[in-house]
Amino acid sequence: MADFEDEIREIMQSLAHGISVTYSNLVDVCEALPVPISLPVDRHIPATNAVPAIQRAASLAKDQPMGEEQEAQLFTGCIHLLAAIDLYTLCAARFEMTRAEGAGANLLYADEALRTLHVWLLINNPGD
Repeated sequence: MADFEDEIREIMQSLAHGISVTYSNLVDVCEALPVPISLPVDRHIPATNAVPAIQRAASLAKDQPMGEEQEAQLFTGCIHLLAAIDLYTLCAARFEMTRAEGAGANLLYADEALRTLHVWLLINNPGD
């Protein structure tokens, strides 16, 4: 039983780290947007502060002066990060492997969208 509890703890730590890294990527992307969006940055940002900020970034995606594909990448990164946070929260309350796998999959989708958008922003931002 201890082995399974250790495995759950390791999975949860990995997911928490993944959420933190993806949020950091979102912060970088939002700073590089044509109209920058400020997100809370601190060593430990509680979900109660991060979630509304991510939701705000998602809602502002359509207002950015960039193409539809880039708007969709920002929105996709945000909604998949939010889904990962929701699934992580459910796992913390009652662990289910499928929830943990879903959180991990959502982080992969969020990371891919945000990484692609960040590269586009770096290439297409004439101010940098």
